[in-house]
Amino acid sequence: MTGLPTTHDDTIIEVRVNCPDEATAAVIADRIVGERLAAAANIHAPISSCYHWKGRIERASEVPLLLKTRRSLFEALATRITELHPYETTGILGVEVTLVNEAYRTWAIDETDG
Repeated sequence: MTGLPTTHDDTIIEVRVNCPDEATAAVIADRIVGERLAAAANIHAPISSCYHWKGRIERASEVPLLLKTRRSLFEALATRITELHPYETTGILGVEVTLVNEAYRTWAIDETDG
């Protein structure tokens, strides 16, 4: 795909999802990358989260998971994350990457072209 113009479906996105622990993040990352729904995954250090849930303010330690994929795979990826994730309501946020070097973009597209 080198040298081809970017199409809407080839737009690289980052998908962010918080997990309850590193083990959950690792399982989701392995499955998603293994199924070629994302080219890469990053598991970050735990963070402290504060959120409104069922009428109360809650606090929890969570592990952020960052996945890199194509925009056209977002719905399939979100569905699969929901199947694998233990939360009742999982926040799955896709953010378009506005700037990406061509070599990485090509690699990410190739790795998600299953």
